Amino acid sequence: MSLFGALNSATSGLRLIQSNIQVVSDNVSRSNDPNRTRHVLERTTDKSGTVTIAQYTRRSDVQLRSQLETSISEDKGAQTLADYMRRIGDLLGTTSGKPGLSDAVDKFAQAWRDLEASPESSVAAGQVVLHGDGLAREIRRVAEGVEDVAAQMDRDIRQTVTDLNQNLADIDELNDNIVALRGARQPTMELEDRRDSLIRKVAEITSVRVVEREGGKVALFTPTGLALCDAAPNRIIYDQGRLVSANSGSDISQHLREGKLGALLELSADHSDAEPPRAASLTPTSEVIRKLRSQLDQLTSAFTQPARPGEPASFQEVYDRAGPTNPGELKSGFFKGSSRLTIAINEDLLSGAALVKQSAIADAAGAIAAPGRTFAADGIVATDVTYSGMVSHMMGSWTTGESDAKTRAKATSEFKTAMESRYQSTSGVNLDEEIADLQVLQRNYSATARVMQVVSAMFDALERIG
Repeated sequence: MSLFGALNSATSGLRLIQSNIQVVSDNVSRSNDPNRTRHVLERTTDKSGTVTIAQYTRRSDVQLRSQLETSISEDKGAQTLADYMRRIGDLLGTTSGKPGLSDAVDKFAQAWRDLEASPESSVAAGQVVLHGDGLAREIRRVAEGVEDVAAQMDRDIRQTVTDLNQNLADIDELNDNIVALRGARQPTMELEDRRDSLIRKVAEITSVRVVEREGGKVALFTPTGLALCDAAPNRIIYDQGRLVSANSGSDISQHLREGKLGALLELSADHSDAEPPRAASLTPTSEVIRKLRSQLDQLTSAFTQPARPGEPASFQEVYDRAGPTNPGELKSGFFKGSSRLTIAINEDLLSGAALVKQSAIADAAGAIAAPGRTFAADGIVATDVTYSGMVSHMMGSWTTGESDAKTRAKATSEFKTAMESRYQSTSGVNLDEEIADLQVLQRNYSATARVMQVVSAMFDALERIG
């Protein structure tokens, strides 16, 4: 090899080493970034034997990345379900202590038993009114809380759809930028890492399948084949409980059943207004707002409406038909309102304008304690129960649902963490590996620099000879 050839080879080697050092330094500086893959510089040899830079690329395990995206979607859906079931548990009071509804029904029943034991006691009569008002207030409180949860779900769905649309638009823009840079033979690793991060955000919202396209683009589909981002991003609209594609105008709700969005749709679904109406889902985390509304309405009706045929007379029935009614006593209508949001104790009892009817005391106390009732509402059917038993079955069903959702969320979280660890171990930055590479590059740099020094000395010697 001529001196000029050696010098050119050494110069090319130095440039290559410097570029490698820059890549390794960037890897080390971003080693704590979970979205950073390991960037590498691939080399090639030209016809003269000179080593040159072929391209910058990433080390990314495509199969593991796909599995990670699936685990992210499953975990986000499970965490969303668990979070809302916990909110419902907090509302009902099933997460700690005695549920408020159970306590209110039991206190109301005990007040009637105490009045039955001391029918002439004005204090005992006052307790009946006090705890009757407390029961009505508790039903209304829970019912209003359910509406607040429903409103929060609706806001969450709208915001999640907005986030999905923005992420898809950003991915489409990155696709175009990556194609342009590759055409100009420029590095695209940073943009690809950013795109992977956005894809994982999409996976949190709904399950996604990634397909590689020519030129560096990727296309995103749901597992059912709906295109989310291919030639163009699919813009999604949330309209009255449905997800509609703005591109085609069709209902695409059935394609987006995983991730956070799928969980929110599952929680807020209500198929009672379908054609024909469909029975409530047996899954504890499905149609929870519909079930809660129905159960609270049925509990209200049990106190304020006539009993079903073959069952013991309801509380309202025995109070209204008891006689005689003494002067100053409330003849009928102990409770007013017929729904969970309107139930209230009679205002005359509450203000003291009327007294509890003496002739109704024994029958009312017996009606509250009587078994043989059926509590049939969306999501629950309990037979041969008392009023207290109705509430116990209702609270029990929600406690079980919350516990199941929590258990599932824990399992998916552990699986996702394991997948993240596996993916990082194969595709992420390993500091030990980078430090080892850096040491090798430093030695190569010193050796190449030494070659250049020797060549330079030889040129100096030749010049002196000349």
